[in-house]
Amino acid sequence: MKPIIIIAGVPQSYTSMVSKLLIQNGGFSDDTMGDPNEVLDYERFESEKIDAFVQNRKKFKKDDLTEFFQSLPEDRVIILKLPFIIQFINELKAFTHREIKVIYVFRNPQNIILSSMNKWGRSFIYYFERMVWFYDFMVDSQYPVFPLVAERLLKKDEDLVKRLFEFCDLKPETVNYDGIDESRIKSRPPTYLKYRFANFVWKRLSELFRVYK
Repeated sequence: MKPIIIIAGVPQSYTSMVSKLLIQNGGFSDDTMGDPNEVLDYERFESEKIDAFVQNRKKFKKDDLTEFFQSLPEDRVIILKLPFIIQFINELKAFTHREIKVIYVFRNPQNIILSSMNKWGRSFIYYFERMVWFYDFMVDSQYPVFPLVAERLLKKDEDLVKRLFEFCDLKPETVNYDGIDESRIKSRPPTYLKYRFANFVWKRLSELFRVYK
């Protein structure tokens, strides 16, 4: 029986890129929302069933994914992506006896925060705290975790890709890199006004309330 691979990480950390790579190299997913061919579609490759589960849990409602997990082919490596599932990751064991593994995608925190601020407009500290929050949930995961550095994958690091496929139990004859385009990388310098102002305020407040020294 092949494993279920859960792809998580802070939004804007290239989780979609990782999902596409695995699906194009033998992974299975027929539960994705949106159009995978839309380059800028945030929901591409995200699992509709997992998303529904997370939305219910955020409203303190119970949900059951047993039937969904049972419907997945046992002879295929299942790829399920949703960044926010990390906060409820340990609850999935109640729905299946199948092996579950987690890929947690890391990206330069500065670029995550600036990209998120540019897209959704919330404050620096909001996204900073969310990164800390997600990280803590990842550390508490009861499943095997593969920490994946997005920038290394974007450079098509062969050793990284080999270890990633071994972790996922994928054995493609040749690696399909069509989902990886290094030219799309955007590195945002910390001169972005909102970032600089929010960072300045946060440092001053932390000194005032002795958050850190």
